[in-house]
Amino acid sequence: MKSKTKYPITPKQLQAVFDAANLGEIIHSKPMTDGWYNTVVCVTTEMGKFVIKVATHPNVRVLRHERNILAQELRYIALLKEHGVNVPVVRFHDLSKVVIPCDYFVMEHLPGQRLDKAGGDAEQQKNAVLAAFHAIKGNGFGYEQLGFESNWYLALKKMVQALIDDCADFGKKCKRGEKLLALIEQHREILEPVPCVFVNFDLHNKNLFWHEGELTVLDLERCFWGDRMGDYVYGSQPKDITPEEKIRRDLMSCYLAVVAYTEKYSRYRPWNATWWEDVAMQKYFWRG
Repeated sequence: MKSKTKYPITPKQLQAVFDAANLGEIIHSKPMTDGWYNTVVCVTTEMGKFVIKVATHPNVRVLRHERNILAQELRYIALLKEHGVNVPVVRFHDLSKVVIPCDYFVMEHLPGQRLDKAGGDAEQQKNAVLAAFHAIKGNGFGYEQLGFESNWYLALKKMVQALIDDCADFGKKCKRGEKLLALIEQHREILEPVPCVFVNFDLHNKNLFWHEGELTVLDLERCFWGDRMGDYVYGSQPKDITPEEKIRRDLMSCYLAVVAYTEKYSRYRPWNATWWEDVAMQKYFWRG
């Protein structure tokens, strides 16, 4: 996918990265085009097959919750590994911006298939991954980049307000964001007691890799601390969901709709297909 947030790394820069990582001479490289935000390249060297993820250039305007997002992903990979969740093996990372002017990390290439192309008991494995995420408890709610809050009501308000402010930076109004703030206020009593857990918020089939009966979770930059119902916006839902949980899930679906509305201004042009995919997403996920 084309995006203004993707850094156009050159073959010379790519080799410099692999020299710094002591991972050998590059034999072949190919951009991976599925992602919408970071530059991701599959690289084969004399030492094996790897994937490099390159963050946005510091001079490119990103959304407030996306600042320093790759450094956050590295921390969350380490956290999940400590809790027994299968995550990519990071072979090298560099946040100095010396070799190239962006943060990046190199991970081992994963064998297997994406979950949407695999069979077996993959859905059961996916539920197990969600349970592992939600077993990790937090003390502060929200995105690290925005600053943590003491409860989910305050954090969700801050997350939505950040998107409204991002829209203002691009000279745009965010009417659904304003409406969502009113909905959050309306349901304050439901939101304040919500337990704080680790939320993936991007756990769809393309970010799960299936190999020999196990799933590995990819693309962890969208994680935050908050309401577990954020992991049920893509169609699934927990067993015995309560009416209050449905409200919380719908609020998170609305939040995703506002994200989709806002991010098109930072990433795409109106003539890009992905601009219109974000337009379709915001309409699909809005439950207000």
